[in-house]
Amino acid sequence: MLFFGILLTILGIVFIISPTTSWWLSNWWRFEGDTEPSSFSLAFYRLGGVIYLIIGIVLIAREL
Repeated sequence: MLFFGILLTILGIVFIISPTTSWWLSNWWRFEGDTEPSSFSLAFYRLGGVIYLIIGIVLIAREL
């Protein structure tokens, strides 16, 4: 579980700092050419990053 806690924490930090990167990682196969995510989509991915970060911290704290 410690591995998943660290993984979720790292993903959460990346998603919070750069929601565009997380959007691209999730949707790269759907679109051709230059597409940009909407502001709502970026906010949704940033919120997901916060949730991942919280879950990751809880999993790490349970193992220690």
